[in-house]
Formats: sequence, structure tokens, C-alpha cells
Amino acid sequence: MGGLLEDKVLSFCHRHQLFQRGDPIFIAVSGGADSLALLHFFTSIRERYQLSITALTLDHRLRGEASRQDVQFVEKLCREWNVACISKSLDVAKYQREHKAGVEEAAREVRYQFFENEIRRSHHPVLAMGHHGDDQTETMFMQLTRGVLPKGIPYKRNFANGWIIRPFLCLTKREIEDYCHYHQLSPRYDETNADEAYTRNAFRKRLVPFIKNYNPSIHESMQHMSETLQEDEEFLLAEAQKAVEQSVSTGQDGEDKTIDLVRFQSYARPLQRRAFHLILRYLYRSKGQGYSAIHAEKLLQLLDTERPNLQLDFPGGLRVIKSYHQLMLTFKSRENRTYCQEVYPGERMILPDGRELDVKVEEACEKPGEASPFEFVCDVSHLSFPLIIRTREKGDRIRIRGLGGSKKIKDIFIDEKIPGHKRDEWPIITDNMGKIIWLLGLKKGEVISSPSNNKWLRISLKT
Repeated sequence: MGGLLEDKVLSFCHRHQLFQRGDPIFIAVSGGADSLALLHFFTSIRERYQLSITALTLDHRLRGEASRQDVQFVEKLCREWNVACISKSLDVAKYQREHKAGVEEAAREVRYQFFENEIRRSHHPVLAMGHHGDDQTETMFMQLTRGVLPKGIPYKRNFANGWIIRPFLCLTKREIEDYCHYHQLSPRYDETNADEAYTRNAFRKRLVPFIKNYNPSIHESMQHMSETLQEDEEFLLAEAQKAVEQSVSTGQDGEDKTIDLVRFQSYARPLQRRAFHLILRYLYRSKGQGYSAIHAEKLLQLLDTERPNLQLDFPGGLRVIKSYHQLMLTFKSRENRTYCQEVYPGERMILPDGRELDVKVEEACEKPGEASPFEFVCDVSHLSFPLIIRTREKGDRIRIRGLGGSKKIKDIFIDEKIPGHKRDEWPIITDNMGKIIWLLGLKKGEVISSPSNNKWLRISLKT
């Protein structure tokens, strides 16, 4: 029986390229049947494949003397089998209190942090874990009950600076127990695995046996489904990454992402959903936080609303700001960016957004030309100095060249579809009497010119 199971596992490993000849491999070992069989399997093939194997075992300090004895059991076995062993004791209960997490979640996070630290420290690229086919079945049904796409447990995934492999996904729990019996292995027993207060245990003891009455090979069907869904997901994620690169810009400090909605809304819904997940993952990972799939769905709903300006507040201080054809996600708190400064001809001024304003007087018989929307030229004789550069105020109006009347600054912002978060800090230039002469980059004011004038004010905005 041992040889048949070994061949089955090796076939699975070769098909999915889980390891290469000569690889140094870490093996996560708790002392239970799954990890004990995994350690024995790699010990039996290490010479044939020239593998360097090391066991990693952790005392979670959750079961008192029993968990200490588990670690001692693994250490003793490794000495007998001539396998290197790294063991550690970590206080999961303390971590649970500090992070307000459940026991299972805290234990998993502490365990994987231990694994990651050892992989990075020793440069072993491969970590083998003992998840089996019944674990796969449990996981996929648990995902279904939560309304999550049942991708299951991957047979290989990136982790730290290497990857995690799961060679036993092709086996059932019963096959592993038979393997232990055949090789006279005596695994440790964790009584918490029988406690149905834990969701996974309830699925394991109630649902999976019930399903196996109808399909004894359900684990093979679920594994095939998992692999198919993971392959599809890899393709869609790659396409979603392209969508992000084409439609999303990142702020200089990495604190925000701005989405071009015109381009983004041309993508299919599955790509939009995955792109939002990629964006949220990037932003929250930089803060050491997680996010929920609910938030990606809220972003999708935001795409469907016809309101041009909208804001949502997400956990961790993330603000989502929709403004016409842009969607910004930022952790930056909204500061009061109002300002009011004087400037005289011959001076240069740096605006709060970093752009430079150059103010000078030119002499000419006729009005000089304006090279671009970022230049303003007018008659000096009908202006009172100093000029004032400020942000908008309630009731602001500008008398626009050629319009024959004035228009509210607020209405101009709406017409030009200026994002709401930019309006309060948009530069406005007035003379010393408060007359608006230029709404920078948008509208130029009407200023009276004298026929005899030969001095002209030129204001240039340098981006």
C-alpha cells in the first residue's frame, strides 16, 4: 500500500511541478497524522531526489503540556530520522488579545508568520504542508456557504520569497491514516479537532461523510474543480492587472489611486471586480490592514450610479471620492487647502499644488498675444495692485471675455466637470479691489483696455 500511495503523490507532484531535484524543502509538522505522513514521505524520497529537508514545528501554547509534548515528539522523531528540525514556542493567546482575533485566525496568523520568517532567514524556497483532499472538500463547501467563489486550497502558491506546496491534495484522510498504519507511525492527537464548535470540524464530521455516501471520490471532483477555477482565476487576474495599469494612476507617495472611469468602465464586469480587489489589496497592505469583498462590491455599485459626485468612507480611513470621470481612493485626510496671498509684478509665486506663477509687466504698442490657456494678458492701467491669488469664496462671479455678462464660479466648475475635491483649492486671481480677472486654466476675465496703453500685465502658469 505504501508504494502505491507514494506513486500517487509523486505523480501529483510531477504533474504540478511542486518541487525540483535538489530543492531544500521546509515541512510544516504538528505531529498529527497528515504532517507526520508528509514528513515520512519526504524522508523516504530525499535521497532519490537529493532533497534537503527541514521540519518546522510550533508550540502555540494553547493546550498546555499537550502542545509542548507535540513539539518534543516531532523533535525526537527528527533526530531518529536524521532530519533537521526548527522548533519555536509562541503565545497565540496574547496575539489573539492584542489583535482582537478568533482563536483559529490568531493561531493561523502566528503560524504563518513563523513559517515566513524561517523561509526568509534561510532562503529555503519551498514549504510543504499536509492539506489533503478532504480538507479541499471542506474548504470549498465552506466557501460556498459564505457566498465566495469556491476556488479551494491551491496546490502551489507564492509565499514569502518562495512558495507553499501541498502534495497530499490527491489523497483522502483515510488514505493518510492507512499510510501511517502501514509504516507503523503513531501520530499525536489534538482533541480540539473533534470540537464541533469550530466550523471546519462541523463540516468535517457532518457534511463531508454525508456527501461521500453519494460520491466516495468527491475529493477528486473538488480538486479538479479547484484547479480549473484557479487556472481561470490566474488568467482573469492577469487581465485585471493590465486593466489597472491602463486606467489607474498612483500618487507620488503611494497613498492614493485615481481611476479613469471612462476607460475603466469599458472593461467587462469580472475584470472590474478583480481590478478593485487588486487596488484595495495594494492600498490596505501598505497600512498592514485587510479589507472585505463587500468593499469591492460597493465600488462596483458606485460605477452604476449616475450621480457625478459621491464619497464613501471605508475602514481604516480610506476615502473613496467619485467626481465625474474620476474615482479616487485615498488615505489622506481632507485638509483645509484655502489660501490668500498677494503678488506684485516682477514676482514669482509657488502655488500649494507645486505649480509656479510668473507675474510681469511688458511694454508694447499693441496687446501681446497669449500663447496658451495658461497665460493671461491684460491692460495694466485698469488694475489695482497687488494682485490677490486665492481660493474660491461664496458668491464668486467672473465677467468673462466676450460673454457680455458674468457667471458664477460654481457654475463654471460644474460645466467644466472639475472634480469636487479640487474646487476648494482651485486658484483664482483678482485685483486689489476683488475683481476676478482669471480662473486659472479655465476662464479669463474681461478687463478694460485704454487705447493709449503700452504696458501689459502677463501672468504665466508653469506646470
